[in-house]
Amino acid sequence: MNRRWLVNKTNQEFLEYLSRNASISAVFAQVLVNRGLKDVKSIKDFLFPSIENLHDPFLMPDTGKAVKRIKTAMAKNETVLVCGDYDADGITSTALLVSTLRTLGLKTYYHIPNRMTEGYGFSKEGIKKAQTIGAGLIITVDCGISSAEEVSMSMSLGIDVIITDHHEPPARLPDALAIVNPRRADSEYPFKHLAGVGVAYKLAQALMQLTVNSEQLTEELLDLVAIGTVADSVPLTGENRILAAYGLKALNSNLDKPWIYSFKKTSGMDKKNFCSRTLSFTIIPRINAAGRLGNADEVVELFLTQDKDKAEEIALFLDEQNRKRQRIEEDVFKSALDMIDVHNLENAIVLHSPSWHQGVIGIVASRLVEIFYRPTFMFSVKDGIAKGSARSIPPFHIYKGISECSELLLAYGGHSQAAGLKILIENIPAFKEQINSLIQNTLSSENIIPTIEIDAGVELLEINSSLVKEIELLQPFGASNKPPVLGAKGLEIVNPRIVGSNHLKMRLKQKSTSIDTIGFDLGNLLPDLLTPNPELQVDIAFVPCINEWNGNTSLQLNLKALRPSS
Repeated sequence: MNRRWLVNKTNQEFLEYLSRNASISAVFAQVLVNRGLKDVKSIKDFLFPSIENLHDPFLMPDTGKAVKRIKTAMAKNETVLVCGDYDADGITSTALLVSTLRTLGLKTYYHIPNRMTEGYGFSKEGIKKAQTIGAGLIITVDCGISSAEEVSMSMSLGIDVIITDHHEPPARLPDALAIVNPRRADSEYPFKHLAGVGVAYKLAQALMQLTVNSEQLTEELLDLVAIGTVADSVPLTGENRILAAYGLKALNSNLDKPWIYSFKKTSGMDKKNFCSRTLSFTIIPRINAAGRLGNADEVVELFLTQDKDKAEEIALFLDEQNRKRQRIEEDVFKSALDMIDVHNLENAIVLHSPSWHQGVIGIVASRLVEIFYRPTFMFSVKDGIAKGSARSIPPFHIYKGISECSELLLAYGGHSQAAGLKILIENIPAFKEQINSLIQNTLSSENIIPTIEIDAGVELLEINSSLVKEIELLQPFGASNKPPVLGAKGLEIVNPRIVGSNHLKMRLKQKSTSIDTIGFDLGNLLPDLLTPNPELQVDIAFVPCINEWNGNTSLQLNLKALRPSS
């Protein structure tokens, strides 16, 4: 893929000043400046996140109202229904709040919508369940902010509704008893980017102040918060960074929890520690698989059960569901590729099919964005209704874009980089034309060329194990805090070859320094490197790391991009 290389640069004197005062290398100082960290205190707070720096939950809009209503439910011995969503963020949010309310002694049930029959979020089926169990209060998690009709229906039936959500609020909020959402226009909450599980956690924090051992009880919930936060790809900065860091520690130490033990065992992580990256290909896909293919209730039960045998049984079931999801996803991906004319790409990719499984189109849309760097909309069609998942590129706010086409849609919701929508099949051509026109008028030609952002230009001499250790302090990595990519120019190539499954292996040399380099899945570059030109030099973008093999460790460059030196 053709890409623009952007190299961050800062005044060298300032970098040296920061290096001296924070006791870090000048290269690492540049990496931190790129993340907006320009003084010793902000650097310390970021590199060593402290739970003491979490914000007061009562700063969140309507938290006080929500707590007051839940206290009334406790006093009246009311039944409460928690309504969640079917993805990892919604499921962890549900388990967290159900656990909290049960700890407080409330008779609490939950409802996760079926993706195929109910669709996303707070549904009328949830309200029916509330009636059946005699609930006087519904609390939504990771959904509800766009459910004005459902909220009105519930309130008219005498069932109060508290919304906790993190999605973009509509211009007019639902008439709920309380709406806890940091993105509200009137919100003064200092951090706007919590995941759904983060918002649920803030309510749990406020509620736990009603009981003893509140600090211990809220910290015990952080493992769930880490999973939902990483899964939802919210920025791993600010409060999210604190929650994810402490949650990962809990995940790697609380093996007495049946669900953690079972997930570790079934995912092959029983002798390894979880990090944000490993969560993304172990626990999170298994959680999502249940909701993508059917009913996600089993996952909530896994998080809540204290029975080790039951936990292992559910974890094995989720493992099989995930394998099934992978097979279905691959079929849909190949089908979608066949529909795309790569020589005549439009500003947006808009595809639909009656044969696509609704549960995997969001993942496939993400894969297409990675390949073609275009906002992508994929619709699964049934009975004349197209239910879609949309994924975007950083320059285009997809929720705002979809909002501009709202007259063509039956429903929609989401945030800047991902959204869900529903449309009549006959309106898809008009939607495609309108969204393409909108992107044409919103983005420049440069915006639709992907960029590789380089944190710092370096000499190979500056790459060492100490720098790698400094970079590791940035963990957990995630959205808005990716592993830093460094760049080096004018390198000689030594012994390029393919190893494993299409991985490019070589040594790169600059003056008297040479370092082993590997480019995963970059074996297609080899023919260009086997040139008879002895003066060929290359520029590279890379992440430095420590390679462990057969008990030995060595410095290695993880190649991200390569081009001939100018």
